[in-house]
Amino acid sequence: MPLPKVGLITLSLPRERRDLAENFHLAAIDSLKNAGLDVVHHKDISLSTEETVSVAKELRDKGADCLIYLIGTWVYPPTIVTATQEVRMPFVLWAMADPQSFSLVGGGIVHGSLDEIGIKHKFVYGLPDDQEALKSIVSYARAAMVVNKLKGSNFGLIGGRSMGMYTAMVDMAQVKRIFGVEIEHVDQYQLWLLATQISDEEAREFYEKIKKEYGRIEPPDEIMMKSIKLYMALKKIVHEKKFDFIGVKCQPEMIDNYVSCCLGISLLNDDGIVTACEADINAALTMQIMHTLADGPVLFADVNHLDMEQGVLRLVNCGTAATTLARDKKDVDWGLQYEYMGKKRGATTVFCCRKGKVTLARLSRVGGAYVMQIASGESFEQSKEKFKEARGKWPHAFIKLDGDPKEFLQNIRSNHLHMAYGNFKSELLDFCEILGIKPILT
Repeated sequence: MPLPKVGLITLSLPRERRDLAENFHLAAIDSLKNAGLDVVHHKDISLSTEETVSVAKELRDKGADCLIYLIGTWVYPPTIVTATQEVRMPFVLWAMADPQSFSLVGGGIVHGSLDEIGIKHKFVYGLPDDQEALKSIVSYARAAMVVNKLKGSNFGLIGGRSMGMYTAMVDMAQVKRIFGVEIEHVDQYQLWLLATQISDEEAREFYEKIKKEYGRIEPPDEIMMKSIKLYMALKKIVHEKKFDFIGVKCQPEMIDNYVSCCLGISLLNDDGIVTACEADINAALTMQIMHTLADGPVLFADVNHLDMEQGVLRLVNCGTAATTLARDKKDVDWGLQYEYMGKKRGATTVFCCRKGKVTLARLSRVGGAYVMQIASGESFEQSKEKFKEARGKWPHAFIKLDGDPKEFLQNIRSNHLHMAYGNFKSELLDFCEILGIKPILT
């Protein structure tokens, strides 16, 4: 994953302790780099509004995801306020914990001025080697990187609304305005047409690879071959249309007339191409955000059961879970999709998500305004025999929630929820702050 890129601007006034500001500047460059950030900066500190605006534009043009205004001494508020108005991008205001510098004095007045005008920002306090301050900056920089990655990206919607799901559909203009994502529609007929044009020889070669890498395979060869052809067709659409991530309707057209898209969606997510099933656009947006932060696959699943006493959540997916969420590919079986789901059935992944720290999230709308439910927990493994309590041929995840299950329950706003490995709640909170989305921690 590329490193978040930050632009560092250190400020002072000619009359103040410029030597302190210069030392802070050099120390901050080293600390930010050691914290895992790509740092672009001007070699000199900024002493005026004109210099600050000029440097901010220069660092923006060098591809910074966000700017850091390091207040080296007391400064005049317009020096930073004007720069933030002329160069509109996410930024951190960083005051130094040093009494000689009077940095916090400058930080307080600039922070208050920005709030009074209504300019969003993050305010951080601590010396360049302060680990809490650095942790806060890294979180914000990672969130800003996600915002930038979404901006200008292309989402492919293959098929339309599935099974009457209001929460899966969006206002395209709102998505463009908030996230900067362009949505392009492709009819599922195109998917079927491309799949039927893929040769048996090409699909067979890939099938032999699957036989070697995974566990038991239940579906007959005909269903596996068709499922593989759908995967190849989806991949072709992604590359030809230059989609960054996609959603696929599948039900009922594909599963009733060809096969389900389960195998294809699973393997695309393995390939790093975020793919949501049931044409759930809010799922795809959430997954793309989480995928960038986790640098790994994201689970798309149904909220199947919540043990209110134990705080244990069971997530069940109808067969599309990325196989890289398993402990080992050999633990992944390919099951035959249930007949009640669709006449032509399909190939489903069957495994339990591996143990580890996880983050859970979901974008939803309340009265037309976006909110994001954010939670965390510890996933643990169960035997496939346990799956039969819900669906034996579908992949599962079991999570012991960190938070209150009652709060979690009241903020479930979809049949779908998303899980990725790692703890990045802080980054999601910063992401929401940057874009004006209400976060709901549960």
